[in-house]
Amino acid sequence: MNTRSLFLSGVSRERLARTVAIAAVLLLVVALLAVVVACGSSGSSSSASPNAGAIKMGGVLKIGSQPGNINFDPALFAGAVPDILLQQQIYEKLVTLGQDLSVQPTLATKWDSPDGKVWTFTLRDGITFSNGQPFTSADVVYTMDRLRSKKLGSAMADVYANIKSVTAPDPTTVVFTLASVDSEFPASLTDYHTLMLCKSVKNPAKVAVGTGPFTLKSISAEDRAILMKNPTYWGKDAQGNQLPYLDEVDFIYSPDIAGQVAGLQGGSLNWVGGLSAEQKQAVEGSSSLKAVTTNTNYCFELQIRTDQKPGSDLKFRQALMAGTDRQAIVGLAAPGVAVPGNGTLVGPAYKADYLTTSVPYDQAKAKQLLADAGYSSGVKIKLVAQTTDPVPAVATAWQAQMKQIGVDVSIQQVPVDVFYADKGQDNWYQAAFSVVDYGTRAVPNNYFQQALVTGGAYNYSRWSNPQFDALTKQISTELDPAKRAKLYQQAQAILQDQVPMMNFLVNTAVAGQSANIDGVFLAPDYAQSLFRDAHYTQ
Repeated sequence: MNTRSLFLSGVSRERLARTVAIAAVLLLVVALLAVVVACGSSGSSSSASPNAGAIKMGGVLKIGSQPGNINFDPALFAGAVPDILLQQQIYEKLVTLGQDLSVQPTLATKWDSPDGKVWTFTLRDGITFSNGQPFTSADVVYTMDRLRSKKLGSAMADVYANIKSVTAPDPTTVVFTLASVDSEFPASLTDYHTLMLCKSVKNPAKVAVGTGPFTLKSISAEDRAILMKNPTYWGKDAQGNQLPYLDEVDFIYSPDIAGQVAGLQGGSLNWVGGLSAEQKQAVEGSSSLKAVTTNTNYCFELQIRTDQKPGSDLKFRQALMAGTDRQAIVGLAAPGVAVPGNGTLVGPAYKADYLTTSVPYDQAKAKQLLADAGYSSGVKIKLVAQTTDPVPAVATAWQAQMKQIGVDVSIQQVPVDVFYADKGQDNWYQAAFSVVDYGTRAVPNNYFQQALVTGGAYNYSRWSNPQFDALTKQISTELDPAKRAKLYQQAQAILQDQVPMMNFLVNTAVAGQSANIDGVFLAPDYAQSLFRDAHYTQ
């Protein structure tokens, strides 16, 4: 998404409140905690280990990126991919989502809970912010209190509504007390909004002070951002060498990804993420470049406003679902770098939680549903599509399919920064029909609770379904994985039937980079990729 889609890509998870009999809860929590604690107590930081090849210290990495909105406040930040990617290099989280969707230690070294309601996190000692101030548990309390603040206007307030308090008994200990049991609470802290702030910074939207491997030297929204090596960064590699290896990371802004790939081929850029199938092939065809991939749940979906016609008509929405051939769209827009969605935001990466069945492609049924909705003579709609690949190709392929069933789709293409702006008729929140991208989240309920439940912070569809809302609460309170998977599948079946949105495809993250670059952590949500270990090879 070159959005992020906040998600919208911005979206998080609020998990598991438990209301089972006390004895059963304790037994299940203990079993689950053993696994979670093991993950939190062992392992290193989440950045990727350098690949084979001698490491060359220093150098400048030039990254192709679309223009962002220059908002450094994670609590208020909507979520364009360029902004997220930049922030990830300056700030850090307590924990990070690994390439296998596991929760990995970052600023926190371990975590545990005796009952699933009181979670204690141990922080790394001796870490400082880029302004020289120490990072302590007080900064975690400050950051989390802002994220939970409805008064501030944080989009994460509902996500973290289950947190009763965040306290700091000592500088390296943080205690989260929850209102109800949540055995997967650490996963909720992998969201890109949870970057840790320095409590002394009065306006984090304008001043970027973090614990990350790089610091912000300068930024121009339509030109570039320059990041410099943080000389006081805490990270070291396996041999004890100070990280990061690079001296500088430059984000070169351009709305044209094809132009960025051309820059990669010409040597003016060293890394470009979010590549299409065609761009991946171009990179693979150059001996001076290489493509890297990571499985994701990065989705592209049709957002439908259900509070106004024609999207308010269920049969009309069902006609769109029946008339959409998602496999064909993948073949046209993203061959080899995506799989068809099942119509919901839950993709195959979630394994047992994923509903493998989907609404069959049926043109005849789609036409009949349109007629039943009162559109036997056809209907015209406008689709707002951001310029991020593969959105233009997806929109064009879908436009052709809709024409076959009697829906005349006009496409309004807008730049990413306009699409995810706070205001405007053709932005992600106001458009009647739009193509939105969602980044990978640790658990599916993240999408449900932010983007689909009644009143959710990113419920663009303005959709409300009491049965679905109830299921999301059950998911949050169900400790048994098998039972929880069935609840997830029931929720997806409702989404397939009610069609408040429709997922076209699930991307594989693809980045192109210079052949002499290694060590980049290509995240499942590629906007959260890390350059901490990136380096040139000898």
